[in-house]
Amino acid sequence: MRLIVLIFLFKSIISNAQVLENSRVNNLTSTIISEFNNNHFKEIYALADSSFKANVAESDILSLLRSAATLGKIKKYELAIVEVGGHTYRLFFDNKSLFLDISLASDLTSLSRFGLRPYKLPPVLGRTDFLYDNPMKTNLDSTIQKAAKDYMENKHVAGLSIGVFTNNEMYIYNFGETQKGNGRLPTKNTIYEIGSVTKVFTGILLANAVVEGKVKLDDDIRKYLPGIYPNLEYQGKPVTLVQLSNHTSGLPFTVKLPDTKEDAFSPFVNFNDDMLFKILHAVKLDTMPGVQKNYSNLGTAILGQILAKIYGQSYEQLLTTYILKPYGMKQTKIILSKKEKRKMSTGYDMEGKETKYWYNKLAESAGGIHATVSDMLLFVKKQMSDVDIATNFSHQPTFGDKQEGVGLNWDIYTTKKGYLRLAHDGGTDGFTSVCMIYPEIKSGFVLLTNNGDHNDEAFNNIALSVYFALIEKRK
Repeated sequence: MRLIVLIFLFKSIISNAQVLENSRVNNLTSTIISEFNNNHFKEIYALADSSFKANVAESDILSLLRSAATLGKIKKYELAIVEVGGHTYRLFFDNKSLFLDISLASDLTSLSRFGLRPYKLPPVLGRTDFLYDNPMKTNLDSTIQKAAKDYMENKHVAGLSIGVFTNNEMYIYNFGETQKGNGRLPTKNTIYEIGSVTKVFTGILLANAVVEGKVKLDDDIRKYLPGIYPNLEYQGKPVTLVQLSNHTSGLPFTVKLPDTKEDAFSPFVNFNDDMLFKILHAVKLDTMPGVQKNYSNLGTAILGQILAKIYGQSYEQLLTTYILKPYGMKQTKIILSKKEKRKMSTGYDMEGKETKYWYNKLAESAGGIHATVSDMLLFVKKQMSDVDIATNFSHQPTFGDKQEGVGLNWDIYTTKKGYLRLAHDGGTDGFTSVCMIYPEIKSGFVLLTNNGDHNDEAFNNIALSVYFALIEKRK
């Protein structure tokens, strides 16, 4: 009886401790939400314990919180995961969600862990039948079918197109539907939003401007902007063109319009030069340009605006003249006509809701391209060319090296098997894309889906499977 009483008391103590910890965590989370919604980011960092502060710089947390703030205010939050030593909350913004990971320090009043990450929608598995056009004749066909099947098992997924270029041949595979329930398989001519894969196109345009002698990579960007911008330097070091392209400018991920506080990349913004002028004057650098990579949509957007002004053409005109026409990419556009929109797949956000056609003038050079899998294969093929000076120039590291670095918007990496890889992924609210090039083996591929969950592990595993299939062909 005494043993039973002691066990009961022990369980009661644990239960009370858990209740106390959960209560403290909830209170701390409530404080974090309140401080965040009032833009008190330093106050959030102040909640961390000394060990956390010794390992994580205040500037890193402030940069993380500023990026999250571009989503707007946190409307509500809910506990999503409880694990030993940690709690994860889902934070609800207007149109997106993030995960907040926190752990209490031993004093139960401060943070020993704090992090924000994209919200990942739990997959709803169980789909066994879906449309596809895979001929199932080769090892590559079988590899792609298996990887695509794992992805298509998720009922949240609508459609998928895969394009592979190898041995100077193009292979296209389509799965699912262009719109949930319509029974129409995507084709080589189905249009997708490719999101930030657009950035590598902008990198090639910058390379072309250098080759033509119109700019130099280390030019101060203020040379090409109307007005005076003392804020676009840090400790006397200015932001340069190449830093806009390799994400070392120190500019934020995105930005709000100074007047309305609306996300400058919202599809509802009717962007104009006056807005750009105000944005550029409102930006504050808090780090030395050229030293640290921090991904910035704003940086590539500004680069596109500068290139357009240098050439006296719109970004889409530049794109057409220097890339789309020479590459033969006849179905790739920034702005789609009504007829072209009918060829476009329907996008679905990470919650499974339909998304609308997305266009924003500022975002054209950072994520505005609409393309088909067949056109993207022409783009992939052109990256293998030995005679295209601008394209090859865009592949060269401008930060880091070939082991791991950045070219002109290309992410550069050498795989464990020793193959150079040039890559970029992309995502809009309703679409996800990946483009990978392996120039040494003259191969590459592109993945396009009308699903806005950019962190789907099964989607990323398709890229890994295709890579290994291409490597196996080399043996």
